[in-house]
Amino acid sequence: MKKILVPTDFSDQAKYALKLAVEISKKTDAELILLHVVEIPGQTSFNTMGEATNVDGMEGVFVMKMIELGKKKLAKLKEDDLLEGVNLKTELKAGNTYYNISSIVNEYEPDMVIMGTSGSSGVDEILIGSNAEKVVRNAKCPVLTLKEEISLANIDNIVFASALKNDDKELAAKLKEIAHLSYAKIHLLKINTPNNFESSTTTNKRMDEYMKNNGLEAEKHIHNGINEEEGILEFAKENNIDLIAMGTHGRKGLMHLLSGSIAEDVVNHSKRPVLTMKLAD
Repeated sequence: MKKILVPTDFSDQAKYALKLAVEISKKTDAELILLHVVEIPGQTSFNTMGEATNVDGMEGVFVMKMIELGKKKLAKLKEDDLLEGVNLKTELKAGNTYYNISSIVNEYEPDMVIMGTSGSSGVDEILIGSNAEKVVRNAKCPVLTLKEEISLANIDNIVFASALKNDDKELAAKLKEIAHLSYAKIHLLKINTPNNFESSTTTNKRMDEYMKNNGLEAEKHIHNGINEEEGILEFAKENNIDLIAMGTHGRKGLMHLLSGSIAEDVVNHSKRPVLTMKLAD
């Protein structure tokens, strides 16, 4: 792991993400890229000098003040004892949060994004969504999201939820790296649902083949659930799981609306950290 990106809005959840990223960075000598985006609704073209086209005077003054405040907060955070000895780079952008996170991901090509999320539910989930969900859906690299503070020392059990259909060598490799850093045990999980049910004998054979193909050593589990999301969250709660790992297909547009995303739903509703990675269809 050479580069880790941590988007921050200076919230508690962002601080939790930064602490975990620093811990991983110190163990792997990875460069830490700390990104703060000054959210400007409706604009994606501001730069950190406050320049943009078709902006009236009052809005321009507001943007400049927000940018200066963001710079001060980043500078203060850089002086925190937590970041002592870390190979750190900071970035400040203005505009749409998701757009700028994606731009930084494409520019720096980090090995992992670690970000805090507060999650959402009900109307907020449908109408607003979250930047974390969008990053999970589209990022080319693994994304680790968390709502509560956790350290590598607290990660003892990792569940890897899979449909056992993909060649997931890259995700499996990243999962093994996290497990190695935290000395955690990996649990491979297949959820049986009423609409997608198969015998234990068949599933166990598929699990053995899947682990062989992806170079993975794990304890096998089959869990029955109403749907995949609820099954994963139930298993995690019942088995003292500390981190959930899974792939996402990153579907967009109509396909996303029709099929949804199990990974995004788990990220949104899980109290535990979730490691996701976009898979090829």
